[in-house]
Order: sequence, then structure tokens, then C-alpha cells
Amino acid sequence: MATREHATALLIGVAAGLAGGLFGVGGGIVLVPLLTGVLCLSQHQAHGTSLAAIGATALASLFVYSAHGNVAWGTAALVGGASMLTARYGARLAARTSTRDLKRAFALFLVLVALRLLWKAPMATGSPFHGAVLTVGFDLLLGATVGMLAGFMGVGGGLLAVPAFALVLGMSQQAAQGTSLAVILLTAPAGAFEHHRHGNVVLRLVPWLALGAAAGGPAASWLAQWLPQTVLARAFAVFLLANVIHLWVRSGSAGAAGKT
Repeated sequence: MATREHATALLIGVAAGLAGGLFGVGGGIVLVPLLTGVLCLSQHQAHGTSLAAIGATALASLFVYSAHGNVAWGTAALVGGASMLTARYGARLAARTSTRDLKRAFALFLVLVALRLLWKAPMATGSPFHGAVLTVGFDLLLGATVGMLAGFMGVGGGLLAVPAFALVLGMSQQAAQGTSLAVILLTAPAGAFEHHRHGNVVLRLVPWLALGAAAGGPAASWLAQWLPQTVLARAFAVFLLANVIHLWVRSGSAGAAGKT
């Protein structure tokens, strides 16, 4: 039984790594629904366990993005540093939120991001901010928001960081994704630590999820360097919408079960 569970976790990790490397996210958008649907973790456990594993995706994929010059290290340091301070509060909020509401909040957020990307794919135009104060201020505000999102949703924060880097800061899609992965290296451990304090990290699964993610991430990251950024952005949007359908159906089933 343990061997089968480990093999399943390894495959789930590979799927998360592929998604994370291709789209510049930690892979939590894959891990959370698969951990609840396949390995039957509770929603809260899935969020905590996801955060504990996605650092492997970010690290493995980041090497490829960095080799192609697609990481803005200064921005990543500011956003990541701020996110570390707020991720714990997002995790605390998640621990106090019902399973059904947590799933539907996650789904609604994904819809908003997906519709924005489908409406207009981002283009590399450069930052609209002039002056260090405005730039640093935006990075810190974004980091605080990313941290709250990461802790609450069980993702690395790339779902918010990638569109913000591309749409607001004018980065190319590849640079936005690479910078997001650097941020996740700081955000995910902070959120995972707080989830662990609440007993919502299934430690026996983490090494296998991380190993799979580290295997899948680099191959997808290499592919992302060569795809047109419009294709990447819209593929990301379609991927998010597919996850929304799955999450909403499962949240409805959970609600119906709770009434019987």
C-alpha cells in the first residue's frame, strides 16, 4: 500500500513539475486538486502538503530560466522577502476557513486570472514605474499579497505574481515566469511551516512529490523558453479554467455530502 502511495505521489509530483516549469508556478494548481482527488487528503492537508513540496519545482525549473536570462533577481528578492512575512497569516486564515469555502475561493480566483489572460495576453513593454520608490513600493505590496495568497491557497503565489509581472511590470512572459519561480523559493517554505504548525502537512508524501516535481520541472521549463509568450499566457489561462471546473464540482459534492 505504501509503495503504491509513493508511486502515485511521484507521478503527481511530475505533473506538478511539468505545469510549474511551463507556467512559472510552483505547481500547487495541479497538486491541490490531485492530492484531494487521488490521494484523498482533506483540502487543508492538500494546501499544506502542496506548499511543502513545490519548492522543488521552483528550484529545478529556476536553473533553466536563469540560464536563459529570464529572472529579474532584484524584483524577486523584494517580492519574495515581503511574501515570507505574510504567508504565515494566509495559512492561519486557511486553517479557520471551511473546506467548501476554501475550494470555492480558490476556484473563483483562478477564473479571474484566466479571464484576464484570455482577454488580452501580456506583452513585454517594460516597467511603467519611474523611480526607485515607486518600484520598490509596488514590489513590496505585491509580495505581501502573494504571501497571503500562497499561505491561504496552498500555492506558491505564481498565479498572482506571473500576471502581475507581465501585465503591470511589463516583463516578457518568460521573464515573469522565471522571476515568479525565484519568489516561490522564499514564499512556499514560509507558508508550509505555518501549515505544519496546524497539522496540515502530510510529511510522508513530501519527498516523493518533491522528487517528481524536480524531475518534471526542467523539461517543461526548457520548452517554455521557446514558445511564443502569447501561446504561453493563453495556455496558462485554459489550464486554470480546467482546474476551476474540477474544483467547483468537488466542492459541490463535499457540500452535498455534508448535508446528508
